[in-house]
Amino acid sequence: MKMRYGLLTWFLVVFSATLLGQRADGIYHIACMVQQNEGAKTECTTHPRPGAVGIGGKISFNVTTTQELMDEEGAPEVTDLVLFLDGQPLPGTHPVVEGQIDEPLPPGAADREEKNQEEDTVVTFRLTFPITRDLSTDKGKEAWKKLLGGLGKERKEVPVSVGLVNGPPLPSTYRTEFVRLGAKGLALFLLVAVVLTIGFVIFATKTGALRDKEPPPQDEQNIAPTQRAYSLSRTQVAFWTLLVVYAYLFIWFITGEYNTEIPGTILAILGISAGTYATAAAIDKEKSQPKDGKGITVARSEGVFSDLFSLEGGAGLHRVQFGLWSAVLMVVFVITVYDTLAMPQFDTSLLGLMGISSATYAGMKLPEKKQ
Repeated sequence: MKMRYGLLTWFLVVFSATLLGQRADGIYHIACMVQQNEGAKTECTTHPRPGAVGIGGKISFNVTTTQELMDEEGAPEVTDLVLFLDGQPLPGTHPVVEGQIDEPLPPGAADREEKNQEEDTVVTFRLTFPITRDLSTDKGKEAWKKLLGGLGKERKEVPVSVGLVNGPPLPSTYRTEFVRLGAKGLALFLLVAVVLTIGFVIFATKTGALRDKEPPPQDEQNIAPTQRAYSLSRTQVAFWTLLVVYAYLFIWFITGEYNTEIPGTILAILGISAGTYATAAAIDKEKSQPKDGKGITVARSEGVFSDLFSLEGGAGLHRVQFGLWSAVLMVVFVITVYDTLAMPQFDTSLLGLMGISSATYAGMKLPEKKQ
């Protein structure tokens, strides 16, 4: 019986020590938030005006503790703390210690039953937390998704605190205005996007890059490249490539993350699109050989939508289905990038549906004819 109670007591002690190692409250205390004044730090105040910060910005606090608390077994280091915005811990936002002040503990602030006990000291750290995104973990991705997606506005005043990434934040009454999209980065992206869009439109209309390439059957009149019908497979792979470029530039200009992650499913979509284009081109080339000559692969343009989705007898169901599914995924892609400032990780079942749609389109190109 005594052994059983002994084991239970040992388990409770170890469990309590583990919990202590996962918490910062009770060890550290936020003394004040550093006043932000036109981006420059000033004296620490207990009533700062909320300054506007965003990704790439910084927030500073004075955090206090005692030497005795820091020396306790399992106590976290001050550099283990991370920033909390709107209740979300942000992995990777560990502080830079810009200063440390050690002061004697005020008289009567602690029991000194032991005469030989060393005098405890109050330690005040000036901590600066960089607002950087760490999306290398699921916790980081989820935290930033909630922070960015739940704003509803480009600016919002949110609670701000610090704590351990797996523990609760320290008690705090401070708030700050979080800017989701910086004006300078957004303006630069829009400028670059407009230039790219104009260049793409000129490229698409003035060249035959997005139009049917294969020569017509021998008994058909030759058609100039700029007068040929638009190719659905070529247009789709061009649009997906352009959207990924836009997304990369948008994330880079807004967050400063030039090394942003491109999910594997996005690469898979580009691969499916490129594969569909290559298969469709091979089929059209085979149909244009003299031994066949019956399947018309090149026709004059009758307008973008007519070229992409219609055949000799009217609208082609396989073309409409292929184009519609591609458009849906593109819309989801654009909205997700804008909402979370990250490229989406599509489910594998969605990729399967896209693959089936692409295979159906390629297979139905064998018997199809163009006007």
